[in-house]
Amino acid sequence: MELKEIINCKIVDIWVWYKVEPYGLDEAEVFLQIENDLLIDIPYSFTEEVWVKQIDKKVESLFKDLSDTPIYHVNKEGKSIMEVIELEKRRSNTWMGKLKNIFSIKTIPKEYMPYKVEFIENRLKHIKNRIIIDFLYFEDPLEKGFLLLDNGYIITETIMANHGTGLAGLNIYDSLEKFEERFGKDYKRLSVDR
Repeated sequence: MELKEIINCKIVDIWVWYKVEPYGLDEAEVFLQIENDLLIDIPYSFTEEVWVKQIDKKVESLFKDLSDTPIYHVNKEGKSIMEVIELEKRRSNTWMGKLKNIFSIKTIPKEYMPYKVEFIENRLKHIKNRIIIDFLYFEDPLEKGFLLLDNGYIITETIMANHGTGLAGLNIYDSLEKFEERFGKDYKRLSVDR
């Protein structure tokens, strides 16, 4: 498949294979499922061809759960664990605490009950069903290129990264400005430069 053929294609799903090696390198391979159920690779900078792939590994869909991630805030007063333990001991010595112990009623200390919930946005929901409008690349032939989507998001793939960095796999930039902050402006576009 030629590189220019992926322009105006919709991303239906993204599948990822991971291999995690503690104290070593994490590896990943990204498979983009575009219209007509074709699975493609994110192309390298130097290529004119896009590899159509077959999944022969155990992969996960990144789109299986697009909900935001809740973050629960607890211990509003900022008490230490020892302070909470001492407070619980005092509470268990009250008449109400003794009554709860008699009936074996276990409660979570109120210091560890959430007082506020915030959500981290799942940016993958901004990629599903988006159209690829351009291919951005640098002159380095060993680097993967970047796919510019119709909503301004940019995606790429990192095949290997140090363990624990979270960089192996799909990388997302939510705007051209963020992309240029990270990589500079010395990139080329398929739509302009080829």
